[in-house]
Amino acid sequence: MNVYTNNIIAAAIAFPVIAFAITVPYMIYQYRKFGSIPWIRTLIVYSLAFYLLCAYFLVILPLPEDRSAVVAYAATPQLMPFNFVREFLAETTFSLGDPSTWLATLRDPYVYEAAFNVLLLVPLGMYLRYYFRRTWYQTLLIGFSVTLFFELSQITGLWGAYLHPYRLFDVDDLILNTLGSMVGFWLVGPAMRLLPDIRLVNEEAREAGMRASVTKRALSFFIDVFVAQTASTMVAGALDATGARAAAEAQGVSWGLVSMAVDAVFYLLCFVAIPALTKGQTPAQMLLKLRIVRPDASRARWYQYLARYGFLYALALAPFLALFGIVSLDPAQASEMSSIAAFFADHRAGFVVAWLVFMGAWALSLIVRAIRSAVKKRPFIMLNGVLSATRVMTVDAVQQERDRRSPLDVSAVTALESMIADDGVPLSELMKRAGTAVADEVRAWVPDPSPVVVFAGSGNNGGDGWVAAHALAEAGYRAILVTPDIAERIKAEPARSTAMAAFADASERGLPLSVLVAPDADVLASALDEAKAVVDAVLGTGFSGTELREPYAGWIRAANRRRFEGSREKGRGFHRKRAFERGDHDRSRKSLPTKAKDAPLAVAVDVPSGLGAQTGTIARPTFAADTTVTMLAYKPGLVKPQARRFTGSVELARLVDTAPYLSRLRGIDAADSGVEPSA
Repeated sequence: MNVYTNNIIAAAIAFPVIAFAITVPYMIYQYRKFGSIPWIRTLIVYSLAFYLLCAYFLVILPLPEDRSAVVAYAATPQLMPFNFVREFLAETTFSLGDPSTWLATLRDPYVYEAAFNVLLLVPLGMYLRYYFRRTWYQTLLIGFSVTLFFELSQITGLWGAYLHPYRLFDVDDLILNTLGSMVGFWLVGPAMRLLPDIRLVNEEAREAGMRASVTKRALSFFIDVFVAQTASTMVAGALDATGARAAAEAQGVSWGLVSMAVDAVFYLLCFVAIPALTKGQTPAQMLLKLRIVRPDASRARWYQYLARYGFLYALALAPFLALFGIVSLDPAQASEMSSIAAFFADHRAGFVVAWLVFMGAWALSLIVRAIRSAVKKRPFIMLNGVLSATRVMTVDAVQQERDRRSPLDVSAVTALESMIADDGVPLSELMKRAGTAVADEVRAWVPDPSPVVVFAGSGNNGGDGWVAAHALAEAGYRAILVTPDIAERIKAEPARSTAMAAFADASERGLPLSVLVAPDADVLASALDEAKAVVDAVLGTGFSGTELREPYAGWIRAANRRRFEGSREKGRGFHRKRAFERGDHDRSRKSLPTKAKDAPLAVAVDVPSGLGAQTGTIARPTFAADTTVTMLAYKPGLVKPQARRFTGSVELARLVDTAPYLSRLRGIDAADSGVEPSA
């Protein structure tokens, strides 16, 4: 056992080096793919790295002292399957019918070595199922490949590092190690009910990744500095090698001054010229998907890039230049200095202490502001950003902010749909794409097939709901569609034809799609109690008013009660009934109640039912959503301050490339108003 312990200690000593080497590539990968780095993912990744290091060290250590050493027992591979069973039975006193031999058998090397070989890859099976979401046969193949890699490392003398094999290639190790990976796969299954779902962790990371965190911005800055300084050093070295130093010194020019000029050129190239050419991205910001913009997310100008980083370097370097100047003053020469310089020289120690206190307080304030920014999810603004009127945002956040700042009126959205239809994409196709986008949003946050309730109105917004319910049913979700009437009686087109096609296809294929036509309150409440997600496709952009009519009002109230007060199983008493009847969730308030712990995901289609798409007026009741998937463009009502508590996060589903249509639409609007369209 001491050998195993020593190998694990060796892995623990080597791990910090490995962790340091993978940290920056890991951060870049996470920021590019998800936008942020959740702590649980980081914990899993680094624990996996440590485990694999331990496993490999257990396989290859201890190493021979001599590269040409010959290990006799390792010279011939053991290729007979289950040979360890035969040797165990031949060389031990174990008898299945004699219990007195059982305890001694457990201490036999054949037993604990076999157990060790099984245990070696048990964690790998757990990681593959939980973190990588691999199936059993994928786990089997990967587990076998890993143990084959281990055995080949042994038979090849650590891939040629040694002239002869120093550990035995044993086919029994392949069998037992692979079995261990499958044991890990099976064992982690029940635990996955308690562990955070890694798919939801990924979605939360993407949501958090819309913010340009302090860490992400700092990483991009240091990568840019590294790139600029490396390029500058290489060019300066090349100039020195070609005799430029001697030529400069012959002209009386300091080589240090030349090196500083080269540095300045590459820093200007990296932080000013390249952003000017790439619409606000330095090399590292292109890598990490960041962009420098104005506070309103519009494109910044070249002089703003120059001001931003010029102020940054000035503010960063000025304190150190001041400290260097004070420290370099010689009190012995105070009589030869000006009165101010002499004063600084005489009190040099005091100024150094004051400088340290000031810099410590400044660093502490940065840390506090960074933490506060992270907790409150607000942008971290530095002084150079204020002075240059710029900020760093993620590319996705820039696009989102620009979309939010240029919403389309409801009438303009209708005109946009007509333009798209005239170009060959009919409204029925847009409806299919819209419903699919809603279904994708549900599947992202409810990754395992579960019951989903879809409220579908009688208009085209309801058609989106039919498509979403059909798409979810195709993916194995038990979709329960609630509608005021059967599909044949829907009057709006293309909602009617789309609903009939979805229902017919689901019936023909036996998809788990059920339809509740004008259900009573108990039936609806029972469906909501089981639901893991609720989709609101009742009222679309055409709604305006202060009161919802029945049955839609009852549906929305039931969904909101389920969201804020939990399922009926949580309590059916008199006080609960009173809370339901009071209609607390309809009241005008700055914030809504806290969600129940078992609340289903709430997704609104285009706009939450009850919210005026044009004005942002909140009717009684209004559907409270976690996410609103709006189509083609933001509507004015979605960006009103009072709408936030009902819309949740707003996801824009463009459905088509809207840029050319929006240009044409704005040109028409400008012509109608007598104003020249902007270029």
